[in-house]
Amino acid sequence: MTPFFTHPFPKSAYFRLFEYQKNMKLPSFQPDYPLVFFILFSRVAAGLSLVSVFFTPSAVRTGFALFFMGLATIASIAHLSAPLRFLTMVRNNKSFLVWEVRLAGALTAFLGLQFLSFFGYFERLDTLFPWINFVLAILFLIMTGWAYRFETHPAWKTSILPVYYIASAIMIGLVLRAMYYPMTPLPFLYILLLITEAFLLFLYRNHLQKTSPSALEGMVTGPEKRLLLAFLWTTLLLPALLTMILIFKGYHHGTANILMAVSCGTGIFIERILFFQVERPVYFLSFIENPSGKDRFWVRG
Repeated sequence: MTPFFTHPFPKSAYFRLFEYQKNMKLPSFQPDYPLVFFILFSRVAAGLSLVSVFFTPSAVRTGFALFFMGLATIASIAHLSAPLRFLTMVRNNKSFLVWEVRLAGALTAFLGLQFLSFFGYFERLDTLFPWINFVLAILFLIMTGWAYRFETHPAWKTSILPVYYIASAIMIGLVLRAMYYPMTPLPFLYILLLITEAFLLFLYRNHLQKTSPSALEGMVTGPEKRLLLAFLWTTLLLPALLTMILIFKGYHHGTANILMAVSCGTGIFIERILFFQVERPVYFLSFIENPSGKDRFWVRG
């Protein structure tokens, strides 16, 4: 018989689970590299599709966009644990992730039709294809940011990311075009886009401060610090320096344009790694409800 008056009561299951979780060392949410490459390649293709409506249609640009979307499709299939079930997966209407893949497929298909139009096929629609691909690229980039709005990942649940992805895609699209067709106002467009990206990243930093302060602290002072600095350098600082070179040395400076393209592409790659590392797998006991503010959301404890 248990001497209740001489021994303390056993702890409830809630507190035992809480203590167990505090002692656990939760690993970082590791990036899925096939998805990282999917976003990189599709961002490049979407950027080329966005800027193509402002210039004369080109089979080379369309071919490059189609090539990168093909690589993105391969990367998307490769990340599945059972790639042969890809067609089964895309029939799930309830998943936002599936709609992201569907829009990517639609963009790939219409880029293919536009590419064929340069060789005499579908000539009656050749003036519509750039605008169709423009709209599909916008929808795809919005869904890329919308598909990861999970309740368990407050760092990803924001409308800032889709807008940032559109600005990033326009930037890489202009940079790739400038490599073989530079324009006089190009440096000033770069400045406008860099200011826009910096402002959106500042807003996202404030979002992390509210919803995932521990994740933000880990990025600023933790092991992700070097990766964050590399992202800021390749996305903002180096492109800004190269833009100054283009202003003072001439907008047709080939080396600066090539370095700009490499820097922007590297920035997108690092961005996606940080996207997965900014949030870690958590359980419900790791969250506390936000006590202030108009919006009710969960904050990582």
